[in-house]
Amino acid sequence: MAEFTGTFERKEVKYRLNTMQVRAIKQALSAHMAPDEYGQTSITSVYYDTPNRDMISRSLEKPAYKEKLRLRTYGPRNASAPVFVELKKKHEGIVYKRRIAASEPAAQLLMVGVPYERAISRHPLADEALEADSRSARNLQIAEEIAACVRRNGPVLPSIAILVERVAWAPLLDARGAEAEGVRITFDERIRYRDLFAPEEQRASVPLLAAGEAIMEVKVPGAYPLWLVRALDDCGAYPTSFSKYGEAYLACEGKAAPKAYREQVAFDEAMRGEQERSRECPPGRPIARIKLVYACDRHCRHESVGFAASQYRYWRISLCSSRFF
Repeated sequence: MAEFTGTFERKEVKYRLNTMQVRAIKQALSAHMAPDEYGQTSITSVYYDTPNRDMISRSLEKPAYKEKLRLRTYGPRNASAPVFVELKKKHEGIVYKRRIAASEPAAQLLMVGVPYERAISRHPLADEALEADSRSARNLQIAEEIAACVRRNGPVLPSIAILVERVAWAPLLDARGAEAEGVRITFDERIRYRDLFAPEEQRASVPLLAAGEAIMEVKVPGAYPLWLVRALDDCGAYPTSFSKYGEAYLACEGKAAPKAYREQVAFDEAMRGEQERSRECPPGRPIARIKLVYACDRHCRHESVGFAASQYRYWRISLCSSRFF
């Protein structure tokens, strides 16, 4: 089995796209990136939470630090396939993900507080390479972080399952521009959820997005390459707040989103409208000051360019008449 990375530290920016935007962005990406070796993959993520779902409730309040705990599987369910136990932490906009591979029975024992080494001894992995790696110092450290999260929030239970069809794109080896190195883009489509707190007969999967919509995530350790900024602008894509587990939780509980979450979504919608209006700017006509501020702020959120924001503002002005804005 291919090796996997146990730790990640990166920025993750999400974009909610319609069918036409998905098509346009994929076409723009094809000159620099391509779907990775796995192609389309079915992913099931089971989020663990307290009986009152306190972890996701706190997360939606937009605190400086938040964490999520989940078991993730790739492809059809297989008793011998590994399950990835993941602790996803976000602090000041930076995502830190810790994960270890385990057999499904061992992962479930870990989530109820059984010590990691005892759990993997009882239920070892079928894959010999992963089984040998499971006892490495790195994995033992990650397992302790996960166990600490369980103790801190416990008891935790399977809360909601999120099912997606994902295609991941990676940079082409001969792509122009070394700045593309480290960029990873995923497209999640056919996103569904199941409420695992509901009675068994009420656990049918429910769509989370409208037909044809997708969530694109740009995962990058630093700045965006300039070609990616252009591609996003050309198809009218901009960052948005979208938590799959958070949206599913709100749907399951029938609750209104917390104020901080609503304000962020409202801001994103306002920016979408502002961008669409700015695209109608006639050639040669000055752009309103608010649009200039938005242009600068929006791409500061991307943190995409390798030169000063003031330079970027003037660059954007010069390109208004070419419909780049």
